Amino acid sequence: MMRRLSAVAAGLAVLSVASVASAQRAAGSFGDQGQFILSADRLFPLLGYSHASETEPNPPAGASKATDSESYSNLGFFYGSTPAFTDRPTVNGAGAIVPGGIQVTNFYTVPRVGFDYTIIPNLTIGGDLILFFTLGGTTSHEVDNNAGGTQTTTASEPTNLTFGIAPRVGYILHFSELFSLWLRGGLSFYTETWKQSSTVANQAASFSANYDQLALDLEPQLVITPIQHVGFTAALDADIPLTGGHSYTENIGGTSSSVSAASNIFFIGGTVGMLVWF
Repeated sequence: MMRRLSAVAAGLAVLSVASVASAQRAAGSFGDQGQFILSADRLFPLLGYSHASETEPNPPAGASKATDSESYSNLGFFYGSTPAFTDRPTVNGAGAIVPGGIQVTNFYTVPRVGFDYTIIPNLTIGGDLILFFTLGGTTSHEVDNNAGGTQTTTASEPTNLTFGIAPRVGYILHFSELFSLWLRGGLSFYTETWKQSSTVANQAASFSANYDQLALDLEPQLVITPIQHVGFTAALDADIPLTGGHSYTENIGGTSSSVSAASNIFFIGGTVGMLVWF
């Protein structure tokens, strides 16, 4: 009899704990239906590998195709950065040399803000918004002559605008009040515009470059929620290029020319961020 009573008591206790846990889960745990999730994603990469390649608009004589590529790995702690790839000089249709050294932002390492909504328990829809820009400036070169006098030359620094949007769907696996696994995936589109004004042979000149990228994004992340409505994320991100291109335009003394070709950027790495939900 005592064993039966003990078994019944234990069963009631388990049901009671489960009921309380269920009530706590329904009271606003991460992943409940109707939540709006605001996140700061990819604040800095812990470990990453990036690879960029682009087809030269005009391959050398006797060649059907010429491709430039660049790759790097990085390891960082508590340091946010936007590593850039260096564009290489090419030759346009008029035979003019396109300046090299253009810094192309690695789209995937730029911090971004995320907006997601749980349409039903654990199922989310939303996306990231990416915006990165520079306002330009000036650079100067000064030479002090031995015979006296100073010669100074100045030039404008380029402006850079990077914009991206990454719609996605996700599913939250709720392990406990502290740990969840948020499986996310979708598409992303990025565009970057680079512009600079200068003087060539005493003529006003302007140069601009544009880069576009469409990619498949897979970004499962571990969500740690030490307090209610606040979480920290550790994600494994894979950004796989689907299509992309780059173009360059120059206008010297009113004469304009442009070239374009294919390009792509690939990234895989671990990143961290944080989120809040309402």
